[in-house]
Amino acid sequence: MELLLIAFSVGFFGSMHCIGMCGGLVTALSMTRAKVWWSGLTAYQFGRVTTYTLLGVVSGLIGFSLKQLGGFDQVQLLLTLFAGGIMITFGLHLAGWMPDPFARFALRAIGGMGLTNRIKSAASKKSPINWYLIGVANGLLPCGLVYAALALSVASGGVVEAGSAMLAFGLGTIPAMMAAPALVNLMSANRRSLVLKALGVLVVALGLFTMVRGTSLMHMLHGGAAGHGTATHEMNSPAEHQQAVGHGGMKHPM
Repeated sequence: MELLLIAFSVGFFGSMHCIGMCGGLVTALSMTRAKVWWSGLTAYQFGRVTTYTLLGVVSGLIGFSLKQLGGFDQVQLLLTLFAGGIMITFGLHLAGWMPDPFARFALRAIGGMGLTNRIKSAASKKSPINWYLIGVANGLLPCGLVYAALALSVASGGVVEAGSAMLAFGLGTIPAMMAAPALVNLMSANRRSLVLKALGVLVVALGLFTMVRGTSLMHMLHGGAAGHGTATHEMNSPAEHQQAVGHGGMKHPM
């Protein structure tokens, strides 16, 4: 449950970052019609969520396979630190304190996948399936927040857990993405800047919490193992002592 809450929070608070990239696509889709076509916009959102969930299942299979090899606790720590570091980076970007390190790659991906032409094609179609397919493709765009969520999914070590985490992440992004056209038009630049700064601070705090959580979990695992070993030694020591005394007592009469 904690993983689901973290994944949803990453999607919810970090999705304001997406308005600049993915939200631009949403706005472009919406502007192709006189009014916002909610059926198509909803289909677009669930297309993204579909891709995120499938990526979560794949990441879960990877995590499960790594878990079988042993030493998975170290992998979990590294993945958690990686996820937390990306959250902090994007929180700083969201607040306007540093550039987006993935923006250039996302722009290239948009051109490479021909999303602009697909949007123009979807504008002339009445079926929401075309918008759904654009959402599926959009879910594959390079995005640090997606990578952070995927890292946490791999660290879960389970297919169901990872798939559920990415589903929660995708659902968390929907509110801001659905409101993107209205937010772009209604919010002033100053107000939008203040909101982004506040959300950026929250994402940074979430990243720090994720890193501390992963480190604390590692200490608990190793501390528990050490405690178990000490307890076993203490339980065995009296028996071994009595056995040694017994052998000594048997030899003494001889």
